Amino acid sequence: MRYLSTRGTAAPLPFDDVLLEGLARDGGLYVPEAWPCLSPDAIADLAGKPYRDVALAVMTPFVTPGLADALPAIVDDAYATFRHPDVAPLKPLGDLHLMELFHGPTLAFKDVAMQVLGRLFDHVLEARDERVTVIGATSGDTGSAAIEAVRGRARATIFILHPHGRTSEVQR
Repeated sequence: MRYLSTRGTAAPLPFDDVLLEGLARDGGLYVPEAWPCLSPDAIADLAGKPYRDVALAVMTPFVTPGLADALPAIVDDAYATFRHPDVAPLKPLGDLHLMELFHGPTLAFKDVAMQVLGRLFDHVLEARDERVTVIGATSGDTGSAAIEAVRGRARATIFILHPHGRTSEVQR
């Protein structure tokens, strides 16, 4: 799987490089060269499965083969930080169901992806014997989710800027 820039002039890259690159060198966003699809049978097989299994089925086609082998352990470690065993449980609400996305370490829905992202950084950076510094700015809960995702990662450092006096204590 290679990723192309939405602006079309940056070189195509594999997932591991895109993970560490962020924006494409031409200022575009990286998108998959081709969109993998789950077959109807694969989708049917996921019905009623734990969130972890669904996450693995969806993510695996997008990563490099070596990373795909490590992905189950990465996902298990990431979701072990959640306060609910189902990660994102579905709760009945009349005829509908509501997915609860607040069981992660910072109570933000962003934890669902960010906890995996921090561990992906560690895996790829360890394999390359490299480090990364993440710099972000936010007035909301993205910063706290990013900080928590990178906290304790051996090969990543993070700096998050908040506008002075413009965030709640919980967000800060």
